[in-house]
Amino acid sequence: MKLSPYTIQSIAPIITGDSLGPYRRGSDLVKLFNKFGCRDIYDTLGLPSIGDDNDHRPSRTKYVENRLGNLSGKLDIRGLLNQVLAEADSPEDMAQKMTEFLTEDSFSVVNDAGKFVVEGGAVNNRKAVVNDAHFQNIQSQVLRELDSAKVTINVAMAWFTNEVIRDKLIEKLGQGVDVHIAIFDDGINKKHGVDLNSLPHTLVKGSRGGFMHNKFCVIDNQKVVTGSYNWSNNAETRNDENVTVLNDPDQATNYTLEFRRILK
Repeated sequence: MKLSPYTIQSIAPIITGDSLGPYRRGSDLVKLFNKFGCRDIYDTLGLPSIGDDNDHRPSRTKYVENRLGNLSGKLDIRGLLNQVLAEADSPEDMAQKMTEFLTEDSFSVVNDAGKFVVEGGAVNNRKAVVNDAHFQNIQSQVLRELDSAKVTINVAMAWFTNEVIRDKLIEKLGQGVDVHIAIFDDGINKKHGVDLNSLPHTLVKGSRGGFMHNKFCVIDNQKVVTGSYNWSNNAETRNDENVTVLNDPDQATNYTLEFRRILK
């Protein structure tokens, strides 16, 4: 749950209790934040330093603003705000006031069976989807992606005449990676295709009476290499081609399912 600096500044007085009760002393605030991931100590000098230039002990409001900033983007901040709602002198007033500020960050407070809770977006712990397109030196990019494989490499390739890429697959197979190739069963591959006898492979026909024209590779069910580029010498040295590397587990799963369909 990510909060903007404006929202943090706005709800800090709510948490301290300066605008809506209960009022929280410095020690109360430390106990509250320690329930949700902080490791602060309230001592004889007051609240812990928040690391400003003068290393002064902060006010209650500045302490809350700093710790909210540290928790922003984490699941703990949702739990903390729900705790503040649960302890409110007037939960209805607290919910209305908090919603006024949270709305700007696409969150709100709702009444869930008599209990007020924060609702809205959730923390996304997944890696961001990254798509990289390549138009030059494609063989090098393919080799780089194959090198990254740890578990599986599934290849569906219309035409495969590139021995450099074939040798990389043999290398990965020797490292314990599960490699399987679905290759179009046609005259070009029979006459000019690489020798795949040392690799697990399946000759396939097009399912609709035409070519099996796919050109994709799924690595570890996490990324996909796909595009116009056949794993052929012409594609590498003569043609204008492209590949895109999809670092997207959801799409990788879709391609894996298609690979299994092709094998059937």
